[in-house]
Amino acid sequence: MDIQAIDWNEVWKNRQTRVYDDEQNQAYWDGRARSFALTTDGGDYVARFLEVVKPEPEYRVLDVGCAAGTLAVQLASRVHQVTALDISPMMLDRLQATCKQRGIQNIQPVQASWTDDWDRLAIEPHDVVIASRSLIVPDLRQAIEKLNRYAIRRVCISTPVGVGPLDPVMFQAIGRPCNFGADYIYVYNLLYQLGINANLHFIAYQENRTYQDKDAVVTAMRHRIGELLPQEERALQEYVDRTFVCREGTWQRVEPHIIRWAVMWWSPQYKG
Repeated sequence: MDIQAIDWNEVWKNRQTRVYDDEQNQAYWDGRARSFALTTDGGDYVARFLEVVKPEPEYRVLDVGCAAGTLAVQLASRVHQVTALDISPMMLDRLQATCKQRGIQNIQPVQASWTDDWDRLAIEPHDVVIASRSLIVPDLRQAIEKLNRYAIRRVCISTPVGVGPLDPVMFQAIGRPCNFGADYIYVYNLLYQLGINANLHFIAYQENRTYQDKDAVVTAMRHRIGELLPQEERALQEYVDRTFVCREGTWQRVEPHIIRWAVMWWSPQYKG
């Protein structure tokens, strides 16, 4: 079969596990803002992603789906300016609190979604545009074209490899399939179809997140699953008891959980 005969954008859409809706997305990410604010100090993923971005002091970077500043905060000391765009006002509130605490003055937060008109929000082209683990969009082709329009030197994105950050053992424990949607190969195939010869790099790292208590672990797991039936709730509690342990006052996994992401980057010669 000719790969060019396949509409990879439609295939990608059909693989999505939930319908895109700005209002629902805002509420969902508002609900996760507090936990995201604890992850702005870098880590393996951030260090490796920034190795790909190769930030320069004169760069202006547009961070699409910035959350509470996982990358924006780390970029601030390495580039001239960061425009941090996110749909969640609570995420941006957390980011601004971090900036105030650390004296960071070159991050400009903008509340916006993928479907908003960025021109009307006075967003200009930036040297580098990144979408790190944030391609939660209704139309992938339109999202890529949008990233290209706002990039001068480079576009850099990351998408899951296989199940990405999901834990299939957890889903198995509660009796649900681990529906992870379309992973990186669908994105890469669409880029190829659009005439974009993207570079490809894989990041694999151990999730080393810690939690203050067992309830915090269960809450974090619920965020990844959604509403639970009573028997699923019991199964989740049992899974946490088997999989997590309290060490030195914090809860963490007994065995490491390996997470894989694909990072793709290219020069925005393709303009849609």
